[in-house]
Amino acid sequence: MNEETPKKEVDIEEVMDNLNNAEDVSEAEIESEIVEEEIQRDDEVAKCKEEIIRLHAEMDNIRKRNARELDNLRKYAIDRFAKALLPVADSMDKELEAFEKDGVEMTVEQMVEGTKMTQHVLNKVLKDNGMKIINPVGEKFNPEFHEAMTQIPNPNLAPNTIVDVFQKGYILNGRLVRPAMVVVSK
Repeated sequence: MNEETPKKEVDIEEVMDNLNNAEDVSEAEIESEIVEEEIQRDDEVAKCKEEIIRLHAEMDNIRKRNARELDNLRKYAIDRFAKALLPVADSMDKELEAFEKDGVEMTVEQMVEGTKMTQHVLNKVLKDNGMKIINPVGEKFNPEFHEAMTQIPNPNLAPNTIVDVFQKGYILNGRLVRPAMVVVSK
């Protein structure tokens, strides 16, 4: 029970006392006043219940809308990235198509040049989408960004210097995606 309920009961009792004390007030008028107060209270309770139902429905709609938006965000989060990769895929398709369909003879130099151009486009797409390439040859070994695959003695380099990179590492918007796999000097 809230604090208003006892007050309303007191108000009804006051009304009854006032009406009982009045000489020209009939019992029917007293009952009528009490019924009117009860109707008014019932109307307020009904309005509160309607408001609660409306708020529950509104919250349910907000939950459903947020669930839909989150689902769409999950589905299409890489949409921009995927669109940016399409030129890389197109370049590779054209190279293979020219070789297979047209019977074009390519020299090794032409293939290497085409691969370098495709790699350049891919690296630009990665950079434009927040990806940083880790290629740490000559740098000091850092276990946060590098994974040592082996160590080799090298008197020309300081210990824990990266001699070679087996596989480049990648950082996406400051977060390590994959460490660089490296060879470290002893």
